[in-house]
Amino acid sequence: MSVMNFFVLTGAQRTTAMGFNGNGVDIDPRAIDNSSPGVGVNLNDNAADYAPGDIVTLGACYAAPKRIIDTADYQQQAPGMVAFLLTLPFCTLETETIFAPALE
Repeated sequence: MSVMNFFVLTGAQRTTAMGFNGNGVDIDPRAIDNSSPGVGVNLNDNAADYAPGDIVTLGACYAAPKRIIDTADYQQQAPGMVAFLLTLPFCTLETETIFAPALE
């Protein structure tokens, strides 16, 4: 089990974020595909449309690790991506709760 902070993106936000890919830095938010992922709690003080502590619905959304914005390569090569991500909610989530198990 892995617990970490994830940005939560809609499909349109995922497309926007991926538009910043290039220069050796890429983002590819993963679908939140567990059958009942529950909800998250927004931890981002600067999220547009969310106050700190607001509930974030996870179904039909995508997740990207928050640590991306703390990486020097992303800050230098994709400042637009970092600025965009900082407008989105992020939540502390368990990978086994939000992602369906891999098929073997």
